[in-house]
Amino acid sequence: MGSIGAFIAGRKDVLSYLRYNTRSQIFAKSLPLIIVEGMLKRMEMLKSMPELRKKLWYNANKLQQGLKENGFDIGSTNSMVTPVYMKGDIPEATAMVLDLRENYGIFCSIVVYPVIPRGQIIYRLIPTAAHTDADIEDTLKAFTETKKKLDEGSYRAAEIPDMAEVN
Repeated sequence: MGSIGAFIAGRKDVLSYLRYNTRSQIFAKSLPLIIVEGMLKRMEMLKSMPELRKKLWYNANKLQQGLKENGFDIGSTNSMVTPVYMKGDIPEATAMVLDLRENYGIFCSIVVYPVIPRGQIIYRLIPTAAHTDADIEDTLKAFTETKKKLDEGSYRAAEIPDMAEVN
């Protein structure tokens, strides 16, 4: 059950420095109440509605299998989080994710340099139990079409597109 937060990994001396010199993080902080309530509700749903868990895995497996069958590299995943590995730069990745959102109704996040090497993109899809077979088919179609545009250079740009622009 995803929520908010993060962690830092590193050498002991670096972690000690951060622990004692990053004032806003010196003392433990609790999660916002709305996050806690949401997680408790999800736990209650997991216990009382096993059909949702089955539907979630069905959707994740259908999406992942469909991506593989369409030639996409999704690496090795054993969770709902579905990575899609492609080649490109940051402006291209941003333009493609904007196209997916604005013209296909598909929301996904991107991972780019410096988190991964230059020239690589990871698109992250997270299916839910609420998605339908039609939603998954639409996602597969959208990724096939936008991958073709990416490969043809349609998303090449000198700058990162403004994601907040309204068309």
